[in-house]
Amino acid sequence: MVKSLLGLDIGSHSIKLIEIASQGTLKTLLSAGSIPTPPKALSSPIAADQQSIAVAIRQLMKEAGVKTSSVALALPESQVFTRVIEVPALSTRELSSAINWEAEQYIPLPLDQVNLDYSILRDAKETGTDKMDVLLVACPKILLEKYLSIIEMAELIPVAAETEIIAASRSLVSSVANIKGAVLLASLGAQTTDFAILRGGVIAFTRSIAAGGEALSRALVSSLDFNTAQAEEFKRTYGVEQNKLQGKIVMAVKPIMDTIVGEMKRAIAFYTQKYNNEKIEVVVLSGGTAKLPGMVVYMAENLGVEVQLANPLVGITRDQRFRVLDAEGTTFAVAAGLALRQD
Repeated sequence: MVKSLLGLDIGSHSIKLIEIASQGTLKTLLSAGSIPTPPKALSSPIAADQQSIAVAIRQLMKEAGVKTSSVALALPESQVFTRVIEVPALSTRELSSAINWEAEQYIPLPLDQVNLDYSILRDAKETGTDKMDVLLVACPKILLEKYLSIIEMAELIPVAAETEIIAASRSLVSSVANIKGAVLLASLGAQTTDFAILRGGVIAFTRSIAAGGEALSRALVSSLDFNTAQAEEFKRTYGVEQNKLQGKIVMAVKPIMDTIVGEMKRAIAFYTQKYNNEKIEVVVLSGGTAKLPGMVVYMAENLGVEVQLANPLVGITRDQRFRVLDAEGTTFAVAAGLALRQD
C-alpha cells in the first residue's frame, strides 16, 4: 500500500508544505505549496492567532490538493535544545537512565518542563573510542503543546515532530551523497540561521543563532533610511551582490553577514579540531534567505569552501507541474525532510 506523509514547516514568514508518497525506495511528490504566515501570529500566545495559522494551513492544503491528514511538523531550532554529546559506551537500558543525568548538564530548563528524546548517532565501534555520540533533543512542553494545538485546529493527525535542522538534513542527504567528506548545512531563515555538520550523512554538530533575513532587512532600514517594504524589496533584488548600488547594500548588511559567517567558521574549526583535521568539503545553503542574489558567491569567498544551494527534491519522482519548485527548492528543505520520514 502506498502511504503518503505531509511535511509541514510553519515559519515566522511563511508556511510551507510538501506531501510525499513512499513505496519502498520510490518517493513521489504529490503536493507542495506555501502561503504567508499571518503576521506575528506564530509568536503570539493567543488562541485566536493560533486559529488563524490553522485556517491558513487548511487553505494551503486545499490549494495544493493535499490527500493525507497525517503530518510531521517542524519545531523551531532556536526554541529547542539540540546537542550532540559524548557518553561512555552503555547498553540501551543503561543509556536511558544515564541520559537524564547527562541532560541536566546541558538543558537550561527543569527536566519536568521538557519532552526529552535522544538517538545514538555512532556507537563505540564507529567512533573508535570507548564513547558513543548521542543526539540529545529537549523540547519545552509548552512549545510542543502550542504546535500540537495548531495541528489539532487544522484537523490534522500529528505523527512526528522534530527540529528544522534535523528535517532539512534528511532532505539533503541524497543531494550530497557523492561527497566523501563532511558537509556543513546552513539553513538561513527569517529570524534564525541554523547549522548542522553532517559526517557520512549523520549529524555531528548543531547550532542556532538569532540572525536571519529579518535582521538583514532591519540593517537596511537603519543604515539607508528605508522603510520596511523598501528594505525587503532592495534585499530581494540586490541581495549581497558586491557590484550593485556601489556596494551600499552589502556594506549595510555586512555586520549581520559577519555574524553568520563567523559562526560558520567557528563550527568548521570545532569540527576539524574534533575529527583530526577532517575537512568540510562543501557548504549547502537552505532556507528562504539562501536565495538572495549573490549569497552563494559571498559565502564561498568568505569561507574559502565550495558553496551550493540545497536541492531537497533530488531522487523524488514528480510531475512536470512541480518544475516551478526548482527555483524555490531551498525554501522547502525542511518540509521535504519531514515528508521523507519513514516511521
